[in-house]
Amino acid sequence: MPESFGTVAIVLHSHIPYVLGHNQLEEEWLFEAVAESYLPLLYGFRRLILQDISPQVTLGLTPVLLEQLADPRFASRFVSYVERKAQAACCDQRTFQARNEALLARLAGLWEMYYRHTARFFQNELAADIIGGFRQLQMAAQAEILASAATHAYLPLLGTDTNVQAQIEIGTRCYQHYFGTAAQGYWLPECGYRPAGQWTSPFGTPLVDSVSASLSGQAVQRQGIDHMLATAGLRYFMVDQPQLIASLASLPDSARPSPLRVHRIGTEHHSASAEAVAIFARDSETTARVWQHDGGYPGDPWYLEFHKKHAEGELRYWRITDRQADLGAKQPYVPEAAFGMVSAHAAHFAGLLRERLHTHWEQTGEKGIVVAAFDTELFGHWWCEGPQWLTELIRQVSAYDDITLTTCGAFLRDNPPQRPVPLIESSWGEGGDHRVWLQDSTQAFWRDVYQAETAMQRLGEAARGKKDKKMGALERRILQQAGRELLLLQSSDWPFMITRQATPDHAERRIVLHRTNFQHCVRMAEQYQAGETLAENDWQVLEQMERQHPLFQDLDPSIFWSSPDQHDRPLSLPAEKAKR
Repeated sequence: MPESFGTVAIVLHSHIPYVLGHNQLEEEWLFEAVAESYLPLLYGFRRLILQDISPQVTLGLTPVLLEQLADPRFASRFVSYVERKAQAACCDQRTFQARNEALLARLAGLWEMYYRHTARFFQNELAADIIGGFRQLQMAAQAEILASAATHAYLPLLGTDTNVQAQIEIGTRCYQHYFGTAAQGYWLPECGYRPAGQWTSPFGTPLVDSVSASLSGQAVQRQGIDHMLATAGLRYFMVDQPQLIASLASLPDSARPSPLRVHRIGTEHHSASAEAVAIFARDSETTARVWQHDGGYPGDPWYLEFHKKHAEGELRYWRITDRQADLGAKQPYVPEAAFGMVSAHAAHFAGLLRERLHTHWEQTGEKGIVVAAFDTELFGHWWCEGPQWLTELIRQVSAYDDITLTTCGAFLRDNPPQRPVPLIESSWGEGGDHRVWLQDSTQAFWRDVYQAETAMQRLGEAARGKKDKKMGALERRILQQAGRELLLLQSSDWPFMITRQATPDHAERRIVLHRTNFQHCVRMAEQYQAGETLAENDWQVLEQMERQHPLFQDLDPSIFWSSPDQHDRPLSLPAEKAKR
């Protein structure tokens, strides 16, 4: 047996749609994720390092999340949120003491301590700079950060390659801005992939004002998403194991590579170059123990119940008790028992990982890699004990002497892919296809997206067609905000919420908002390009958009209409915003 017969890569995907600057309820989605998931994990990773244990986590942070964490509005609002939670815990403690409910009063005191500690860690140890905390991990080779699409758009269904390329490039440049280096790995939103080939709009009839054949029901040749990632300098991305297995089904058994290896996009007859983008597949066999609704670890009766919350502070004081029981039957939470289960569950999962790799080595004679990939927000937000479970898992895996823990990029450097894989159009959604994001209830959304993409192309043609060929500062400012609103409209979160009936009213409001904002920018741009004087109210509305959605300050609007092969030029704007 070799000294090591396999490797584990823990991959976390962090994403919150753009909610900063919206109502308090929506903003709290971000604050909850920070307080319950991102900060506890960052704190846990630091504790591991102090114990000479390297986390070696591959961590995705979407550009739209980074822009919110870096926004000047974020820190003060987050601190206020944490203070409200601490005060709510104090209030709950007094209430429980008055009722002689000593156990619940003790839990309320623990909640207050938790939020006080969270505020101190954020303000003192991190200097209110969460991004800097993660950047330090990467600079010290303790973790690797993944890039992603600008606003988490579902790339396979965007109407033109130019828009796909814009999402990719804006995202990678955002990454370079915050981390000071070029990204190597990439998280495809929803693991949505489309290879090169003929593409037809989901709608059989031409769209209003369509200027692109690809949006008018005609089949057009499209680039593969992997090619666009390679053009942006990326080396690998993630897929789900069912996507890989379905892609391998067309190959004879003797030619099917193991799913526990890193692969590259290509076919036997049209083999990709050595520089082709590689793919890592999430291992479903092991990660199901965490994701499973009924049999997964987060459903243990001793863990904190997510759905039962107390009073206005919405703090949680009860354990799951029984998954089949209604909320009234939930018993008080016992932290000592819950965190005892954390250690046992981490040890069990570490053993599963080792067994999976050992079996693979015995069957193939090859060292494999198990990619354990999860949404970051599972740990802490949905599963309160999750951050402790994850840090304990890292500790347990690191203690083995026959398997190793590494990042995907480090594994790829030492284990270049040998066999090409013809990855098919797919996602990690239900059915492995596009149905979660494209169905009857979301068709209006995609019409809005395609019409906005078309309108942006039309504005680009007008800008390019001007005699002086030079875009003025005011015109650039209008088009820049139009680009922001288009990017926000393209977010995959909105059709997902509609399909899953998870806050669909919020999704509908956001679709209407970004569509309306975009259309306002289009009208302003058309009037400006025609030499007309814009009303004072138009500028006021634009300023309101800029205050509410100031993301991607260096956005160059021409990225939405230049051809993909022109995208190697820098995205830049003058440092000072244009003023009327």
